Amino acid sequence: MQKFQLTTPILLVGFTRFETAQNVFDEIRKAKPRQFFLAVDGPREGRLDDIERCNKTKQIAAQVDWECEVHTLFQEKNLGCGVGTTRAINWMFEHVEEGIIFDDDCVPDQSFFRFCQELLEYYKDDPSVMHISGDNFQMGRKRGNASYYFSRYTHNWGWATWRRAWKHNDFEMLPPELRRHIWDKQWLKSVERMGGLAILPNVNLITNIGDGPGATHTEGDSPFLRLPVAPMPFPLVHPARIQRNARADWYTYRTMFGGTLYAYLLQKFLRTIPVGVKTKIKSVVR
Repeated sequence: MQKFQLTTPILLVGFTRFETAQNVFDEIRKAKPRQFFLAVDGPREGRLDDIERCNKTKQIAAQVDWECEVHTLFQEKNLGCGVGTTRAINWMFEHVEEGIIFDDDCVPDQSFFRFCQELLEYYKDDPSVMHISGDNFQMGRKRGNASYYFSRYTHNWGWATWRRAWKHNDFEMLPPELRRHIWDKQWLKSVERMGGLAILPNVNLITNIGDGPGATHTEGDSPFLRLPVAPMPFPLVHPARIQRNARADWYTYRTMFGGTLYAYLLQKFLRTIPVGVKTKIKSVVR
């Protein structure tokens, strides 16, 4: 059997948590990508400790000891999670057509790299598929008979996409006061607006270790943190149809977001009607 070679570019987005970023990089190092992008946000104003910690994160680039094209984007001033992450992804796609993206606290199983690479190639010309995730939050429930299923949820604790999909991202759909801290909600809504789908694996390929000091959005008591990973079996089994798994999405909506059946069905209905009519309906039900 021919040994897997990772040719897909990798982006690691970091800030002050050089300890968790190191854990992510250690797995990237094993995979030995041919192109590695490291983006590090700048220190917050008045936080002298940020300067040292950001510098330690930047030093990860010097650890690349295999044949690899290294790109770095080091911000002088702090942009925040929203602007900083969005600019980092934009920057990567100025150079490449597709890529795998990690935050600094999302540690992959090694099979995640092959999973992404094969599916990036398999669906590269299919505009209906816009996102490939390594996350499975179904708590042991297998959805369908394939290696993965389709969802509306763009889980991003380790994910991949194409330039052709990311170009539809509308970061400015939220007001400026929210954009600094949020980028993933805009991506979810952008994929939804385009009628796109996300690929989610039937085994969990990523564990989020970001519940320690310096965490911005993750809470230590979340049942979705530090989930165990399992290797993805190969060869991949593809679903017979490109169709959203409604049962899996309902489970996610209920368990992750605390949604009710009424809200879920209303949300599903609203996605099928024109924007003008949707606005009127929302004004009535509020």
